[in-house]
Amino acid sequence: MVNLSAGADAITCPNVADKLPDIPAQAQAEIDRNLKLLQTQIDEANKRLVTSAGEGGPNFVQNAILGPLADKRTATINRMATAIGRVADRPTGLDGLATCKLGNGGGATAPATQAPEASEPPTSPPSDNATTPPANGGNKITCPDVAGKLPDIPAQAQAEIDRNLKLLQTQIDEANKRLVTSAGEGGPNFVQNAILGPLADKRTATINRMATAIGRVADRPTGLDGLATCKLGSGGGATSKPSASASPKAASGPTADDFVDIQSVSPVQQPQRAASSGSFVSRCGTPQEGHANSDNIITAPGVAKGGQQLNDYVGNVSTDAFSTNESLAASDTTCRIRADRSTYFWPVLRVGGADGSAGTAVRPSVVQLQFRGNAMSRVSAAPQFLRLITGDAQAVSGGRPSDAAASDAPSDTATDVPTDLPTDVPTDLPTDVPTDLPSDTASDVPSDLPTDTASATASDTASASASDAANARPTWSCTGFANRLTDKYPLCPSGSNLMRVFDMPSCWDGQNLDSADHRTHVVFPDENGACPADTQAVPQLRVTLVYDDVPNTQPDGTNVPFMVDSAPSEGNSPNTDHAGAIALMSKQLMNNVVRCINSGRRC
Repeated sequence: MVNLSAGADAITCPNVADKLPDIPAQAQAEIDRNLKLLQTQIDEANKRLVTSAGEGGPNFVQNAILGPLADKRTATINRMATAIGRVADRPTGLDGLATCKLGNGGGATAPATQAPEASEPPTSPPSDNATTPPANGGNKITCPDVAGKLPDIPAQAQAEIDRNLKLLQTQIDEANKRLVTSAGEGGPNFVQNAILGPLADKRTATINRMATAIGRVADRPTGLDGLATCKLGSGGGATSKPSASASPKAASGPTADDFVDIQSVSPVQQPQRAASSGSFVSRCGTPQEGHANSDNIITAPGVAKGGQQLNDYVGNVSTDAFSTNESLAASDTTCRIRADRSTYFWPVLRVGGADGSAGTAVRPSVVQLQFRGNAMSRVSAAPQFLRLITGDAQAVSGGRPSDAAASDAPSDTATDVPTDLPTDVPTDLPTDVPTDLPSDTASDVPSDLPTDTASATASDTASASASDAANARPTWSCTGFANRLTDKYPLCPSGSNLMRVFDMPSCWDGQNLDSADHRTHVVFPDENGACPADTQAVPQLRVTLVYDDVPNTQPDGTNVPFMVDSAPSEGNSPNTDHAGAIALMSKQLMNNVVRCINSGRRC
């Protein structure tokens, strides 16, 4: 519970626990987890209320705090309804409990079990089951009819189609609410960028699910893609494509100043990992077969192209914006040990781009996934579905989700992630893991890859030229110079290849699989290699990529030899390099990883 100063306003939310029906025993654990999560979400929102005091305009609290909170609560409440619905009748009428309000809290947040008084006037948008009156002089958002364009619905798909048709209407209602509450905000493209664009992404996902449901038992319908785009108007329902002017302005691309000769970069002293000095390498191949997309399942779940740059993947073959814990656990993997179904991803490199052109995506010739120990302690097993991020995809614009305060930023994209995801997923992950892995197993990667490349600790990051981007980290190097990491693009000498090294945070809070900023639930060790007192060391993932087909030619102005893919606002800056992972090893394999590391073996 977050304490606010006396007389301060606090966020209060409708009671959920008392509105639930009798909980079946099979669903009790998941209901308890999600009720706890609802309170965590309120506490985090109240923290944001305190730390952001004085920021933004008159609609800041609604757009930056209450709106995202309602999205998170909607997802959590839906999970609770689904959990009950698996073994009993699915409860209805819970949608209206998602919206919270700002009221005088007398110094503390209202607990999730306490609803606001019915006599108090609402300060939040109306409930999800009502259509908001149109704003902007009678205009409202209208969308193409989907139900009328569907073929005959097979009986096996009818329930899923009905659910998604209802969801399409809910999405329109929510967009119209946003239209009302945001009236007068932003610039001329605010409605397109903050409301219509995200709505089209949601509708695309929903329509695709409907087509998939039909396609499981009959011919998959085609030609539905054009029904996703909506428009602002007094009625009708015809779509209009967004104008080119609605796109965000792109930052300028990299220049010669973003490059450095790797031989001029000072070596960094290697850390000693005496407490748990072993390592484990998971061999998952390279992304040559084309598993790539512009999604980011961690920072923008459920949002097509939410990553805004092209990402490569190894490991889990199904990962995209709409993946769930269940779908990841049921998927295949590129890893040799089938019990590793983890997701590993990073933005592609591009070559051949001159004077601001995009260039061609190139893939690494070597991918090494190494799990390492801690300098000061033994490591413990990491939980399945732990979300990991290193680096900062928005280091140039500073638009990290945790800092998003702009009034024209959509509130339903990158923040609707629970801080403790459900773990009721299939338990029959492959168990083809040796019970005693050999030490010093031969590696299928070049022998000169680093085993102890200097980690980019907090002090390293502070010395980087992008130090004003708190989460940016040096990742660039060259083979043969692995003890030199830089936050600029390196020019490698003859016989040396471009290398990227991503060290993931490895001090877990012991409870959460994700957090609102995707970083506070698992953090980096301090400059001495020790984890903070309230965390525990888990195996640290290091992703090393080597490229043997990237030119090392001297850049000339904006004519550069290569660059990392990035969002338009980031200008392909080397400081935006980043990577992510979702841990999904079987418990047996994770225990073997821990044993190898703690016993000092190389597996």
